[in-house]
Parts: sequence; structure tokens; C-alpha cells
Amino acid sequence: MSTDIESKSIPSTTRTEPRKTEYLRSYLHVFEREDWFLNLALSSVCFLIPVIGHIVFMGYQYQVVEGFLRRPNEKISKFDFNQFAQMLSRGVYPFVASLVLQFLVVPLFFIIAFVPITISLMFDGEEQAPAMILATIFVVFVAIVGSFVVHLIIGPLMLRAGLSQSFSATFNFRWIRSFVRMMWFEEIMSTLFLIISSIFVSIIGMLMCFVGIYPAAALMSLAMSHLTYQQYAIFLANGGEPIPLKEETPCYPVDQPHYNHT
Repeated sequence: MSTDIESKSIPSTTRTEPRKTEYLRSYLHVFEREDWFLNLALSSVCFLIPVIGHIVFMGYQYQVVEGFLRRPNEKISKFDFNQFAQMLSRGVYPFVASLVLQFLVVPLFFIIAFVPITISLMFDGEEQAPAMILATIFVVFVAIVGSFVVHLIIGPLMLRAGLSQSFSATFNFRWIRSFVRMMWFEEIMSTLFLIISSIFVSIIGMLMCFVGIYPAAALMSLAMSHLTYQQYAIFLANGGEPIPLKEETPCYPVDQPHYNHT
């Protein structure tokens, strides 16, 4: 079979029952593996490796998401350093996609901020101070709204990149717009949950002589991955268009179920 991008019939794409986001499960699912501590410890090593390590972990995150899509009843896939190259190559797609979005947004923000500030400097005397205040308020408002919009877009953009593993399939803005329109509330609620929960998880990590901050970072990232999976499953259950997946390869690091043949 060809390894080109193609749509697959996976359990989650045929799911029709209503779903709700299970926020606590995004953390609890990590501990369902018997070797959960070792899995967290090994995956947290990625945070000690500059840039490359983060890309590798990003690849692992989307392997986890795809694992749940293909086998929703299985446990989280194992982090395996033997799959370093596969995770690295997979992580490149969402990493580059996020960089492209940032390269587009940052210059645009500076242009939008530059114009009102420049105009305010044209005022003389007593008028300049209020003009600067108004310009500052406008820039802050644009920054907040812009960050909000970028956050809503970057999630589905990276999801599409991580699952499709194709740049041509990643930048499908019609699909991204459809996802945001359908899932914006879940995206916001999941982000708020992660922000609040990460405070407590980080504190626990720091109390473990600061060494625990790396497993804590891995745990928070895997919680984000599970919430991403849940959002995508809800999106599909509500009639959303599935992301085309590559053919699953034998080296895919998921514990395979065993069947008794008669």
C-alpha cells in the first residue's frame, strides 16, 4: 500500500454519539499505564535537549493523539527512544506550521502598533499625552484580541500538521475555519483548565527538589494532547471533516492488542 496521505476509517471518525470534554481525564489517562512513571521520566528528557528535544516531544504528542484516534480504548502510547527519528520527523510539521503562523502574525502586529503610536507622536503639547494613552490602549486591545485569535487558529493548525504529516494538507484554512467555528468554546475552556491546573502541577514539580518540574512539564503537555484529541473527537462526532492520515507503519509505538486465533 502507498504511504501517501489518505483518509482512513478509524473509530473516532464514525462516532456519532454526543461527547463532552473530560477535563480531569486529560491528566488521569497518563497514569493508566503500569509503567507511567518511567514513561513520564523518559519523555521528560526531551525538555533537557534544546529545540530538537521539544520537536521530538511534539512528535510524540501527535503520535499519542493518533493512537487514541485509531484505538480509542487503548492506553496512551509508550514513549520509546528507538522511535526518536520518527518522532522528530513528525514533530517538524507542527513546529514549522507554528513558526509560519508566528512569522505572519508578528510583523502584522508591529505594523498595526506602529501606525497609532506614530500618529500620536505627531500631536504637539498637551494633546500628545492623551493621544499616546489612546494609542497605548488601542495597541493593548489589539494584542489581546490578536493573541486570542492566534490561539484559536494555532491549535487546529498544529493538529492538522501533526496528524497529516504533510505541509500541503496542513494549510487548509477552510478546514481550520470550520474547526474554530465549531470548537471555539471547547478550545477556550480547555486552555483555561490547563492554565489553572498547570499552576498546581508546577508547584508539585518544584517541591520535588525542582527535578520534578520536567516530568510535570511532560504531564501538562500530555494533558494538552488528550484535550486536543477530545476536541477533535467532538468535532468529528458533530460532522466535522476528518484529517487524512498516513498509513500506519509497523514501527508505530503503541502497545498492540493481542488476539487469540482459533
